[in-house]
Amino acid sequence: MADRIRVLLVAGDEEHAALVSTRLERVDAGLAVETAVGADEALDRLESDSLNCVVSDYALPDRTGIDLLEAVREERPDLPFILYTADGSEAIASEAISAGVTEYLRKRSGTEQFDRLADRIRDSVDRYRADRRAAAADRNTAIASDVTEALVRATTAEDAERQVCAVLAESGAYGSVGIGGVDDEGGLNFRATATSDDTGPNGGNDTSPNGGGDFTAAGSAIDERQSAAAAVATRAVESGQIVVERVDGPTGSEAGGETAAVPLVAGDGGRGVLVARAAGGGTLDRCDRELLETVGDSVAHSLRSFDTRRRLNAERDRRRALFANAPMPVVEAEMSDDGSHRVIDANAAFERRFGREADEVVGRDIADVIDFPDWTDANRDGERRLASGGLVVEEVVRETVDGPWEFLLTAIPRGGNVAEIAGDDRDIDAGADPGDPDDDTDDPDATPGDDGVADGWYVWYLDIAEQKRRERAIEGLHATVGALVEARTPESVAEITADALHDILDLPYNGVHLYDEQTGGLVPVAWTDETEAIVGEPPTFAPGEGLAGRTYESGEPQVYEDLESASERYNSETPVGSEIVLPLGDHGVLLVGAPERAAFDDIDVSMAKTLAEHATAVLHRIERERILEALQHRTQRLMKATTRDAISEVAVETANGVLGAQLSGVHLLCDGGRRLALAAGADSVETQFDQPPEYVRSDDDPANEVVWNAFDSGEPRYIDDIRTHERLAEQTPSRSVIVYPLADHGVFIVSSTEPNAFDETDKTFTEILATGVAAALDRVERERELRRRNEHLDEFAGLISHDLRNPLNVAQGRVELAREETDSDHLDPAARSINRALSLLEESLAFAREGRDEADFEPVNLATAAVESWSHLDTGDAELAVETTRTVTADASRLKQVLENLIGNAVKHGGDGVTVTVGDLPTGFYVADDGPGIPPDSRGDVFEVGYSSDDGSTGYGLYIVSRIVDAHGWEIAVVDADAADGTDGGVRFEITGVDPVA
Repeated sequence: MADRIRVLLVAGDEEHAALVSTRLERVDAGLAVETAVGADEALDRLESDSLNCVVSDYALPDRTGIDLLEAVREERPDLPFILYTADGSEAIASEAISAGVTEYLRKRSGTEQFDRLADRIRDSVDRYRADRRAAAADRNTAIASDVTEALVRATTAEDAERQVCAVLAESGAYGSVGIGGVDDEGGLNFRATATSDDTGPNGGNDTSPNGGGDFTAAGSAIDERQSAAAAVATRAVESGQIVVERVDGPTGSEAGGETAAVPLVAGDGGRGVLVARAAGGGTLDRCDRELLETVGDSVAHSLRSFDTRRRLNAERDRRRALFANAPMPVVEAEMSDDGSHRVIDANAAFERRFGREADEVVGRDIADVIDFPDWTDANRDGERRLASGGLVVEEVVRETVDGPWEFLLTAIPRGGNVAEIAGDDRDIDAGADPGDPDDDTDDPDATPGDDGVADGWYVWYLDIAEQKRRERAIEGLHATVGALVEARTPESVAEITADALHDILDLPYNGVHLYDEQTGGLVPVAWTDETEAIVGEPPTFAPGEGLAGRTYESGEPQVYEDLESASERYNSETPVGSEIVLPLGDHGVLLVGAPERAAFDDIDVSMAKTLAEHATAVLHRIERERILEALQHRTQRLMKATTRDAISEVAVETANGVLGAQLSGVHLLCDGGRRLALAAGADSVETQFDQPPEYVRSDDDPANEVVWNAFDSGEPRYIDDIRTHERLAEQTPSRSVIVYPLADHGVFIVSSTEPNAFDETDKTFTEILATGVAAALDRVERERELRRRNEHLDEFAGLISHDLRNPLNVAQGRVELAREETDSDHLDPAARSINRALSLLEESLAFAREGRDEADFEPVNLATAAVESWSHLDTGDAELAVETTRTVTADASRLKQVLENLIGNAVKHGGDGVTVTVGDLPTGFYVADDGPGIPPDSRGDVFEVGYSSDDGSTGYGLYIVSRIVDAHGWEIAVVDADAADGTDGGVRFEITGVDPVA
């Protein structure tokens, strides 16, 4: 990616750094994250000027994130710095803000925190870059003003070249600067040079002729670099355009960097070349290059004026040449005898720009011409500064032939004691040559004031309208980005984008078209009244149709200066003369038009592209949120599906409808693990394949190998372009493939007929869906096993009920008949044995029923359940005490079985008049009695099958209690009642881990 944001992530350990960096790059592919462990390693990395942002934890192994922030601010005061930490507090936040942190972000749980962090990074870097662009523009304005002043003060061409080199070098923007010419052998001969680096022979600012600084100092590294610079300069002179290339010496040389060569062309020929190397071995950005072109144009005009004076040997003074050749409006004024400040001349550029002839302003007070905003009778600070030899620089708005226009007004004093500062009063273009015998330097107009103060001024108007328009647009885009971030629908994104183009960028003819899957076209969503006024309601474009459709398919921005020459346009009768067409990813297109031809400059295009990029990012985010919501809904459907085929159908439907996968299928394991058969596939699978695809383990072909490898390893396989696998390409019409294993159930295959169809977001969404499918298949498998177990339990219960109960009932009846016929001592033991067998039978049936894993959980009032359970028992003279008001989540029937068994056990073993209590615990409830209790050495056995202290008991009661408690996910324990509540004797069964109902 050409313009990725470089982020330095500073963490306390490598594992955490790797996790966060991977998540950030997955959330936003526009981020390139480097990691550092500890502050020292981070500061070493900071030496790279290409970093755009630092994200640091607070807790670092060698010092705190605040310490790192303070160290970073010493080196790079404006670099975005985000403190991203779990160790947050108001004190830390306050300290971070005081230290100049850009953003303070607390760590949260869940993956959403990485979306928030990525958004904060991008917003911070966007603001940082915008501020740097604005600062660079301000810097360029200041440097251009200084160059203008230097050129005005120069007395000769050589003086002008030296001063310009010095101004550019002293600005810090360039390491070395030189002005010279290219000889017939391709050698670069400098007439003036200067350097801001400590590489020149004069310690960093060599402005002597042929001193050369970095360009001409001795040494093989410098020689090779100057040779390379000469080649760059030659190409610039030959092409007539600026040329920028990186120029380095041999390996090991420290100086170097991008070098720009600007041909000095004005009028009838070239005046040499301006060569500048980036400071610190860095790069030259667009602002640096524009400044060099502007300076080169001014220098070329200045040199041309010097040449013109010598060539024509005319008796035009310095100010005449200035006004005849200066590319910007200039007026000259002087102090009159009466103390007023009168305009004595105005150049041709002034006349053209302001529509006022020179004789209209000559003789008028300078205040009437330059019109300072605060220059009134009560406040004439600007006038006083001029009169005392100082500069006046103001941003002003003036009425021009094109309407109100913004200028940087620079008033430079001349004459008197300012000669030392201004280099006498030479101007940017006139430039008299004192070595020329024909040069008239005794012009009375150039005589300094007798009293040693300034006797006149040059007033320059530098056009800054485009710069100010760009600054206002950048400020407006900041607010628009904030509104876009808050947008929740594609339609609102479109509306915000259209409004910003209209209101902020002054591009009123615009519209946003978004792709609609139902219609298969680019549907107009937002457009301006101006657009509708010239084209009516915008049409819907099919992909590939017209300029909009072609841009949507290609993904490449297009600018048409003359729409009539565009054969692909949708409507040849449209009154649009020029148009910008910008893609919004795969979401749609942004159209900006104008009735005129060539209506857009570079700023219009650049700003519109920036806005489109922000809108695209937000549309991506909204689409991700929509897909995640849809996946959540489909996951609920997966959890409700009752068969493997139904789950497979939902998976394929989701892949097609939500993820947009053209070809997808679920292949489930069958034939004893030898075959992966298609359980469900998209409709397009039938049209693309001759027969449903399946994968047999024994088959020796590349498709089988890929699929079975993913299944056996449990790791997904991603193939971006199948044609890179020659044998595999012969087996399938797919070009991009994701094979995702579904645990031990099979594989989920998502593919497309297009190469590189799946990005990291698509892979993540596929992982989410596949995980849900695997979980649903696990559930169905468990439910199938549960049904099988329950069927076996039903068979067991039926066997006991039919084959055992009937014979016991017959035996019981026979005993009763025998009692009627005879009085035998054997009948009572026989009757007790039969009754015990029947009791054992009933409890076995209860055990079988409780062994079923089906349960219906609902809110159950514990007190009500206790009373109902008591009513079902023969409790004799026992008493029940209910000391609970709690409602719990449980299976009501099984909870009552627990209470009946525990209460019955207490009544049976507690003795006469026993009191049974049901009460609350902090995390559950208890059933206690005040009987004799259970011996400590027997408490571990009470829940075992068959345990009982009564020979007449089956020993199933408490075992069934433990099984029901386990089925609810609770825990049960036996404790002394007196130890638990201070009573005498007894036992207490405590059940904990119970979910209360709020």
